[in-house]
Amino acid sequence: MKKFIIALSAIFEFIFYTFFMVLIGLIPINNKILELLLHFIGLFLVAILFYLIIRFLFQKLDMKAKKYIYYVGILNLVLGIFAPILLIIILPNETLTLFAFLVLISSVYYGILINVLIFFFNYFLTNKKKI
Repeated sequence: MKKFIIALSAIFEFIFYTFFMVLIGLIPINNKILELLLHFIGLFLVAILFYLIIRFLFQKLDMKAKKYIYYVGILNLVLGIFAPILLIIILPNETLTLFAFLVLISSVYYGILINVLIFFFNYFLTNKKKI
């Protein structure tokens, strides 16, 4: 059951961070510096949102959020990087190859940045030692 919840969380995270970052990218801004700043603020906010959702979900299921959030991020990157590569190898169709390439780019660009931020939040917000 824990493996299923972790896999489902990783897939959920991948779908929704891609969706949110595409929505942020669709905001029409002419200034490139402001657009880049908005993009990184969006990455930060999406990472906070997913960290809180996943931590809340794991706490409600009596799973150790401190431990399993790392598994979700790693599985997210593995699925986001290796699944499109396997799709390109198995089904060399032009449309599917384009889709798989876009998924791969999204996973590498958004996935690594958002998961690193989630890992930092997990480390600094759940590893508080009580004095």
